Amino acid sequence: MSQPKVLYTDAGRLGIAEAKPIYDAAGVRLELLGLDHQNLDWPRYLAAAADADAIVTHRAPVNRQVVEAAPKLKIALRHGVGYEELDLDALAERGIPACNVPDYGSEEVAMHALSMLLALRRQLFPLDRSVRAGQWTHLPQDRRIHRLSAQTAGIIGLGRIGSAFAARAKSIFGRVIACDPYIENARFGELGVERVGLERLLREADVVTLHVPATSETRHLIGEAQLRLMKPNAVLANTARGPVVDQLALARALQEGWIEGAACDVWEHEPPQLDHPLFQCANFIASSHSAWYSEEGLEDMQLKAAQEVLRVLAGEPPRYAVNEWQKARQPV
Repeated sequence: MSQPKVLYTDAGRLGIAEAKPIYDAAGVRLELLGLDHQNLDWPRYLAAAADADAIVTHRAPVNRQVVEAAPKLKIALRHGVGYEELDLDALAERGIPACNVPDYGSEEVAMHALSMLLALRRQLFPLDRSVRAGQWTHLPQDRRIHRLSAQTAGIIGLGRIGSAFAARAKSIFGRVIACDPYIENARFGELGVERVGLERLLREADVVTLHVPATSETRHLIGEAQLRLMKPNAVLANTARGPVVDQLALARALQEGWIEGAACDVWEHEPPQLDHPLFQCANFIASSHSAWYSEEGLEDMQLKAAQEVLRVLAGEPPRYAVNEWQKARQPV
């Protein structure tokens, strides 16, 4: 039997130090392409996929063209939580599981979102700029900081990350509410979180955090209409996926005072253009799709990705399939 091959497209840039020993122990051959997902070398990619038993990607697509070029393929895995890079249908038609790594960075993303919201609520960045400019004052100029225990935190999406945020928010905010049509009432009860609809959440929350996947259903889930529902002194953080928020509408909301502040770790187009209107907003915080990161989280991601790949290559069912791979189209 030939040695199984695991092809890392661009995921290798996130490291394989933790994963390599377990691949070696399993007798698996690794190939790291180091592709640039923004300027893909398609001939090289497709040639490498031709004898791949598994493909692990970060931002390079595993689309129908890649699937058709890989007759031996048994699993395609996204090195991360989101999986929009994977063509779920094309893989399912071949009976190939499309997988992700959903449980490696929940704490990190939840804390990043919370940190952004607390910085906005406490006006840390304006105060920092004032001190650096020699404007020493014990009070911010607009004096609009309010006690956190008197505020309501709103969570849109109560999956792993939303739940991790809720567990931490309960010790800080006076009230925590959430909306998620796919989570049962019992889970809300376990977390001690009040279930509300999206419109009510936007009207009542002082801080809003987004933790939903990028799907056709969630594209521009937060647009002009939703931003206008929010309190004028509310703040919003997006550490989910860029397209969940209409970022041009968000810029208008900040410029025209519909809401008080916002923060984005994720962008509709990454990296964003430096002339993006959000960068003209003083009440905006940006980071570089890095909410997931910690050294421990990175190690977890490497290990869990490799373990899932090896599980499938050994003939076992995957733990984290995101497509209906078992319903492969039967030949006529």
